[in-house]
Amino acid sequence: MGDEVRDVLVAVIAEVETTVTRDVIRQIVNRTIVREPAGRRLLAQLTKDPGMLVSGSTRIPRLLDRILLDLADAGGSTVRPPGCARCGRVELLVCRDGEDRICAACGRARLDVLIDCVECERSGQLRHAQVGDRAYCRSCWRALQDVADERLDRFVAERIPGGTLYMMLTATEGLKADRTLRLALECELFGADWIADPPASSVLFATFYERLRELGAQLPALTCGHCGRVRKLPDRLEGRICCGACYKATHRAVCDGCGNTAHLELRRPNGDRLCQACTNQLPESSAECIGCGNHRLIAVRTSDGPMCSGCRTAPGTDVCTVCGTSGPCRFPGTEKAICLTCYAAARVDICHRCGRERECRFAGTPKAICTPCALPRKPCSVCARVVLPIRHTPDGEPLCWNCAPHIVEACIGCGREARVSARTDQGPLCQRCARTSPLMFRDCRRCGTHGRLHHRRWCDRCYADDKIRELLPDDVVAAIPMLATLRERFLAADERRTLDAFRRNTTVAILREAVSGTEPLSHALLDRLGTPGSTAPVRALLAEYGLLPARDEQLVRFETWCQDRSAQILDPDHRRLFDRFVRWRHLRQLREQDRQTGRRQSDGRRQELTQVLGLLGWLTARSESLTMLDQARLDLWLLEGPRLRRRVAAFLEWAARDGTCPRLHVPSLTRTPNTPTGASVDERWELLGRVLSAHDGDPRTRLAGALLLLFGIPVARLHLLRVTDITAPDPVMIRLGSDPLELPEAIGQLAIAAREHRDAPRLLTDAGESDWLFPGQHHGAPLSRDSLTDRLAKFGIRARHARAGALASLAQELPAPVIARLTGLHIVAATRWAEAVVASNARYSALTR
Repeated sequence: MGDEVRDVLVAVIAEVETTVTRDVIRQIVNRTIVREPAGRRLLAQLTKDPGMLVSGSTRIPRLLDRILLDLADAGGSTVRPPGCARCGRVELLVCRDGEDRICAACGRARLDVLIDCVECERSGQLRHAQVGDRAYCRSCWRALQDVADERLDRFVAERIPGGTLYMMLTATEGLKADRTLRLALECELFGADWIADPPASSVLFATFYERLRELGAQLPALTCGHCGRVRKLPDRLEGRICCGACYKATHRAVCDGCGNTAHLELRRPNGDRLCQACTNQLPESSAECIGCGNHRLIAVRTSDGPMCSGCRTAPGTDVCTVCGTSGPCRFPGTEKAICLTCYAAARVDICHRCGRERECRFAGTPKAICTPCALPRKPCSVCARVVLPIRHTPDGEPLCWNCAPHIVEACIGCGREARVSARTDQGPLCQRCARTSPLMFRDCRRCGTHGRLHHRRWCDRCYADDKIRELLPDDVVAAIPMLATLRERFLAADERRTLDAFRRNTTVAILREAVSGTEPLSHALLDRLGTPGSTAPVRALLAEYGLLPARDEQLVRFETWCQDRSAQILDPDHRRLFDRFVRWRHLRQLREQDRQTGRRQSDGRRQELTQVLGLLGWLTARSESLTMLDQARLDLWLLEGPRLRRRVAAFLEWAARDGTCPRLHVPSLTRTPNTPTGASVDERWELLGRVLSAHDGDPRTRLAGALLLLFGIPVARLHLLRVTDITAPDPVMIRLGSDPLELPEAIGQLAIAAREHRDAPRLLTDAGESDWLFPGQHHGAPLSRDSLTDRLAKFGIRARHARAGALASLAQELPAPVIARLTGLHIVAATRWAEAVVASNARYSALTR
């Protein structure tokens, strides 16, 4: 109870009763009045009529009767406790006779009725007890108490499946003889019906029923007679046992405060009855919390003072009353202490509005509703969209976030003039700072960690773990034991990246369907679940952890591409020729090689087959077949298109050996000679300085840029570098070719930093387990060439232009064999670059003579 109410009550009583000290009066008040609303009603009644303390009226409140009796026992001589309105005895008056109060004895006498006893069949007997429509006199009732156990045992043996005498004696242990007899008679009269419909039974039978179940009797659980849920059943509604939620749902009335029909929580001294919402608006419902010191709505008033809901449920070390573990618990120090895990699990239910299983208000009741659904949504008065109102106009009309007028103030986080997103004790925060500011951090409801929370008031770690365990529940892991390692890896990954991965709804849905479906895991299953792009991360993940066999993805994609292009060929003969050529040349070669198909391999073969398809299409458009192709027609087709058409040479040679067409001549596709006209030395030095000075950039990208600008290492080689290619002893060495290459000191430090900084945004795990220096987004694969090229472009580096300039400079200073051994460049390519530099110098000398 509030201190202010207690102090005023003690003062009012002390003014009248002067023979008892204030400390004794305070103890009596604290012991008698536990709840504040009752204390406020009594204070209002005493303020209106202080004479109740000395009048001895039998119409005073029962709480005041208790206080006056305790004061008289403590030696008070001024106050006058009332006597019974019938017999005049001064004792606690627990019954009513109209508006007057009477003692318990007079209350029982008032109910005395003359009956015909069903046991002795005597008429005009004073009724002592009645069970159903059977009334008993006092003597017969006492005589029947001796055979109550025998009659109850007979009922248990005949009606209770698996019931024994031991169960009956244990279940009735602690009951007085009067209660045991009443239970036995109820079982004989209504037992068969109540076992078939337990909610229709009495409270006494229901308690006996539950004790028998706990002792092993084969009885169904006792459920609410209205909602059918298994939970505490403290109330009765329409003759059936029910839970508190169902009882409240039907006992609704019009609130005198707001006029809405709701469950009434408070009756004020003036007779007004208020709902919970109106009760919360009363000034006395808020006070300064003893936990946080803020003036807030009070959830509980302890002996130390009022406490808000946040401080009341703040975790503290205690033993959980549910699982028995010791740790951070809600409601510590009380009989309701519950650990954070059990507390969160108890609040999970199926929302009756959206149907999703999540943390709900009123969990365990038919009204369970998740927080997003519980928030009232209204049509915006400006744009008419039905949204959660962020503000209201002076007339009370709702406004959405976009239509509400902006409140622009200086953010205390970044100092910018921006729209206010949140307010703290220290000032306003903009939307960006509100997400990261420690002023907005709270304690996680599950683990107690202080940080940024999600909508369930869980931290990133708890929210990510919950998502992972929902994705891979225990029953799925038990069915596929190899998933246990995968789940442990997920749980050990960075929680923010895990949450980012779960925002990729399509990919996560494919993974969930693959591991939890009834069909065994296979590549064919993944092919049916989504497109190659959406299934690629899932496929690589499952293959890495041994849940799927490794597969050459580039080869599979190439086969699919060939099948799609073959289906587009109109001429059946040309289609059969194309399929045979693909199987004989391309698929056979790719399948026989001892390594997986590379991207450049598949792209080159697609380019060749595209030209073959172009030739066959040209012949089909002319209503000709490949057998009619001669040198004149071939030359005409080659002249009409680009030089790449010469790549049909292998197809025509195969067709000639097969006898499909005559042997024809196709000019060779000569290689374009190297021209040392790339980036100049000054341009490359400027770019290198920019790379080395960008301390906030990714060290791996900076290392790749430095190697490209200095040594002309192609992107196709850079993205395949491994951690083992870099050796850390002084000096730092990197292996690009057959011999290690010593790096300058500044670039060597970049190499060491790049080796330590190898994270990548992968699906649910990090890339720390990979040995790639540039790990990619897919498990077990490096970063793609295109991605690395785009990263270099952000530093202003054009990869091909910079590489040409670097190789031209190297070719002027070093012999071709040395360049090949240090940079990994093929000896033929190194020789061509050397010859190109010599030729360029010769042309320059000739021009300057």
